[in-house]
Amino acid sequence: MKSIKSKLLIFSGTVITICSAILIYMTHDHVVSNAEDLTKQQLSLALSFNLAIREYVADTLRPMMFNIVDEGRFIPETMSSSFVARRVFNKVRKNYPDYIIKFASGNPRNPKNQAGPEELNMIRYFNGHPSENNWTGEIDIDGDTYLAKFSSMRMEKDCLRCHGNPSDAPIELINRYGPDASFYLPMGEVVGLDIVAIPTESIKAFLLQKGVKDYGFVGIAIILLCASLVFVFKFVVTDRLDRITRHFCDILAQSEDLDIQNLEEQGTDEIAVLTRSFNRLAERLNTTYANLRTEIELREKAQDALLKSEEKYRKLFEMESDALALTDFETGNILEVNGTFLRLYGYRNEEVLCMKMADFSAEPDRTNTSIQNGDEYIPSRFHRKKDGTVFPVEITANIFEHKERKVRIASIRDITDRKIIEQQKEASLREKEVLLSEIHHRVKNNFEIISSLLDMGGMRTRNRETQSILSDSRSRIHSMALIHAQLYQSDRFDRIDMAKHSSDLVEYLLSLFGREKNIDIEIEPSDVYLSMRQAVPCALIINELIMNALKHAFVDRAKGTIRVSFQNSGDNTVLMRVKDNGVGISDPADVHNSGGLGLELVRHLAEGQLKGVIRLSHDNGTDTCIEFKRTE
Repeated sequence: MKSIKSKLLIFSGTVITICSAILIYMTHDHVVSNAEDLTKQQLSLALSFNLAIREYVADTLRPMMFNIVDEGRFIPETMSSSFVARRVFNKVRKNYPDYIIKFASGNPRNPKNQAGPEELNMIRYFNGHPSENNWTGEIDIDGDTYLAKFSSMRMEKDCLRCHGNPSDAPIELINRYGPDASFYLPMGEVVGLDIVAIPTESIKAFLLQKGVKDYGFVGIAIILLCASLVFVFKFVVTDRLDRITRHFCDILAQSEDLDIQNLEEQGTDEIAVLTRSFNRLAERLNTTYANLRTEIELREKAQDALLKSEEKYRKLFEMESDALALTDFETGNILEVNGTFLRLYGYRNEEVLCMKMADFSAEPDRTNTSIQNGDEYIPSRFHRKKDGTVFPVEITANIFEHKERKVRIASIRDITDRKIIEQQKEASLREKEVLLSEIHHRVKNNFEIISSLLDMGGMRTRNRETQSILSDSRSRIHSMALIHAQLYQSDRFDRIDMAKHSSDLVEYLLSLFGREKNIDIEIEPSDVYLSMRQAVPCALIINELIMNALKHAFVDRAKGTIRVSFQNSGDNTVLMRVKDNGVGISDPADVHNSGGLGLELVRHLAEGQLKGVIRLSHDNGTDTCIEFKRTE
């Protein structure tokens, strides 16, 4: 096994190697990056000087010379930007003989400016990429590799005098170079290149010189770092850890009856804290060892008490009237059952201990489990006895730790008698539902018969007042009959859909009172459901308000609108509203003194039966609002 000293040395060596590699890489990258940036800056600076000289000649000297010399004269030494720039940089190249600073063209007037193969390729490149005017990169010129920067010179309008039609050019220029030398150049075409190039060998020499200095500094730094780490690990860490290790080995070799000796404490660092902690721990161990025998005696007494407690709970386990089964939580294997379990399922104890609780289930694919208050409660399922009898059971289970493993104890109860009682109750409930449905059906039919009798009575009399009274009574009876019809058609008898009921009632009332008028009745959708006790008075109120509106609200009017709405308000409150845009009532302020039977019936139903509040308004018609509490 390697010592801590060896591990520290290996770790330190690894860290130093990795850090050194990273540092050397970063140094190399830094040197190369700086050299490249410096070289590119030199290229850009030299090219900028070249272009500045050209621009000065083209923009300043040439116009001045044209004004000074006779027309037709052309002096290259002062009027040709290429001539002046080449002369200047020829002088500069005396100090930098390896550098290339020149102007090149595919059809130059001066043969010295003739472009080589690489330069002609660059001219074609710029002509193929009109949006690019500069290019920087490595290129081979006359067999040598250079880092070069090219700037394209395109034919512009200002160049037409000297490079367009020869008839427009100075005569001396034609006499010097001839009528075919760099004339008739099209606009936008690259006619030449300004080139600045540095040999890559010069760059490599600079990198080598710079790298030797930087790498030497990095090497010295790494050597100093290694020496510092070796000193720290040896004298500050590993030697002291060796003394602690030898002390531990001496303690392991000594007799158990002897006390643990303290270490010599030196310094205030982490190792010194470890030494002091060990000394305090040694004192505690010496004290603990003295009290160990007493604790063992107490533990033996506690174990005896635990055995007695387990015996007591085992007796309770056997005396339990419900079937109990102790199973392993992970595997589901049965660990122990009580006598009630054996009598219920008809198995012997040795047979049960080879089974799982799932083996007793008569529904192996069913999972119906819910957790309540930390207990695993299975409402009901069917189990099978040894003789094949299937019976319903109710299971309550609890999970706990027992003998260092997780177990589940399940209490199984036979609920056959309870199931029989529940089936009897369900049968009785179905009989009552059928009876209640039949009652509602008969009540609905009786209402229909009464409504038909009133209709026949109205047909036999010619007294309009009697006919109106019979018609009103028939509409009230029909309103109640609609509720019973809805109950008969529904699968629930405890709530009435008031929006649906109002819609059915409106169709009936329109057939009675609204046939000669163009009246729209709008029922707003809602989810208000009322019990039978509140639905009947609400239906009668809706009947009276709509019937009154159809009779009296639209006198001398060709059309109108009635809106009916039910809304659930806060605090279990229902808001019922009927509004029309008719002529309105004369005195809505006092509903109690209204002489009409309809409004009196509305007031009695709203305040007497619904225990609600009624409010009337006559702005742009009649607006009746009734607010009441919902009851079951």
